[in-house]
Amino acid sequence: MSEAKYTNDAQQRLLKVVMLLGEDVVTGLTTTQIAKEIGVPASYITRDMENLKTAGWAFQQEETGRWLLGAKAGALGVKVMASIDRAERKISEIRNRYTRNN
Repeated sequence: MSEAKYTNDAQQRLLKVVMLLGEDVVTGLTTTQIAKEIGVPASYITRDMENLKTAGWAFQQEETGRWLLGAKAGALGVKVMASIDRAERKISEIRNRYTRNN
């Protein structure tokens, strides 16, 4: 019996692209640069970037044609930090309950 394969090359590639775009949020990267870094044909990246653009995870500068990380990535980072802050407050409340002098 063979082991099930739950990964998908296209999905894994999209995640790699998002991580790569996160490394340069000022000047962005060309489709060719992304393809070279990821190690796939530029045509794959063209399709990937359109999907990321549709989802709000990337945008293309009109002047340069370079791709940058979209606002959704930043929004996710903000949500993660807010969640961590809430968890820290909750842990602090619990700690205070157990360490208060009665």
